[in-house]
Amino acid sequence: MMPSEKVEAALVSDEDIPASFEILSKSFGHDAPFVDIYFPDHDTPSGQAQGVKRLTAWKQTSPNSKFLKAVTRAGQGDQERIIGFAIWTHMTEAPSPELEKVEDVEEVWPNKEDREFMARLWRDYIVPRTRAINESHNKGVYVLELLAVHPDYQRLGAGKALVQWGTKAADEQGLQAVVEGTPKGQRLYEQCGLRTEIEEMHFDVGDEFSGRRMPQLKFMTREPRP
Repeated sequence: MMPSEKVEAALVSDEDIPASFEILSKSFGHDAPFVDIYFPDHDTPSGQAQGVKRLTAWKQTSPNSKFLKAVTRAGQGDQERIIGFAIWTHMTEAPSPELEKVEDVEEVWPNKEDREFMARLWRDYIVPRTRAINESHNKGVYVLELLAVHPDYQRLGAGKALVQWGTKAADEQGLQAVVEGTPKGQRLYEQCGLRTEIEEMHFDVGDEFSGRRMPQLKFMTREPRP
């Protein structure tokens, strides 16, 4: 990236979804257990095709979710390069704790053990955001569902632009912003005004899954600012 290039946040089009999912996969690699199980085989052609299909369906059926890209423009015609991706959702109702009501579980997780592991993770994953929604006096909360920046374009302001887009929208609507963030992202979230409410989220998946890699997530919140 040249010094003259500026990072901007913009809305994602359906045509941007494949590039956005590729950034998601490259950003996390296999360092984020929750991403690995939620998007199976995300770094393979079949896993990427399935991920693109799921994100496209999500985007087209959830008007309260805003799909964002961080872009730079350079060269003739200000050619756009996507370097980051995020999803913010104004969530007014708590998500169902039953994964099968949220996802096509047999298609996404054909392996029965993987499906059960994800279902148990999901039940605990949504607990903090559910509490925040229930305590919002029917206003709901603004949830940063996903944030990814291409590894070749880290520390250029893409993540900050995507987070601040959402915190600004939350402020305008008088909403609390929340995120289930990785330890790696904690510093960025703190720079954008979020504070850790739960240092390490709890996942009770049972003894049969004790050998599996467990998510390491912090629940962070930000009160709206005038």
